[in-house]
Amino acid sequence: MLFVYVYLGCGIVCAAVIAIGAWIETLSESKFVREGMTAINRQHRGFWYHLMSERVIPVLTTILIALVWPIAVIMGIQSWLERRSARQH
Repeated sequence: MLFVYVYLGCGIVCAAVIAIGAWIETLSESKFVREGMTAINRQHRGFWYHLMSERVIPVLTTILIALVWPIAVIMGIQSWLERRSARQH
């Protein structure tokens, strides 16, 4: 049972790191881009779309990452290596 607790604990930590990283990335976007994207999204979508995209999907994604965190870590490392190699070329 200790293994399950450690595994889920690592998953929760990984999900938190990914969520904080995504939040920091959105803060680095310019205000113009954020306002433009918000205006475009709100213009053509309804209440249920916004509820799903802003509340339900992030919660489900966090739960999924907490359960399959080794895959999320591998994908994150691959993405980081690809960005790093793209910057060097």
